[in-house]
Amino acid sequence: MGRPAKSAAVTAKHLTDEERKNRLAGEQSLQGENKKVTPPRHLTKEQKKIFKFIVKELENAQILCALDSSVLAQCAVAVDMLRYIDVCISEDPTLLGSTAFMSSRKQYMSDFFRCSNELCLSPQSRAKLANMNAAAAKTDPLIEALRADDDEGEDEDTADFDSVDEKVTADTAGDDDDGI
Repeated sequence: MGRPAKSAAVTAKHLTDEERKNRLAGEQSLQGENKKVTPPRHLTKEQKKIFKFIVKELENAQILCALDSSVLAQCAVAVDMLRYIDVCISEDPTLLGSTAFMSSRKQYMSDFFRCSNELCLSPQSRAKLANMNAAAAKTDPLIEALRADDDEGEDEDTADFDSVDEKVTADTAGDDDDGI
């Protein structure tokens, strides 16, 4: 199974400026008009606090939209339930031996890690995001020089190939007379 696709704003994949611009434009068109991310009503007061905290912390990254509410809600529920389970374990350490209890904890941890990956909440994801932003901000002088040379010599190179094609066509035009 392949890796899940990431936003062009946070991907570590090496994209050309044009590819990155096209992907970002496509992502922007899919975000919808409503950019305000609000917590669903079914969340508890504590879960809504967690939801709003995550939204506030990711505000500068500009990768969230209203369509992300369900993933954010699931993440808030997972964090809240993990806190509750950990408090219960602290109060009654015998719960560590309960397979049903620990299975629930394991499932909420799995949900949390999946949501963290989807929302770029892990330290690794944030580092990638910072590296991508830094790389996008600076230009490589060698790349710029190569692009400048490429743009200047494009017409000359094409003219050389066009004259070669014409000469080959003229030279091979008489080959049909040989009967081959």
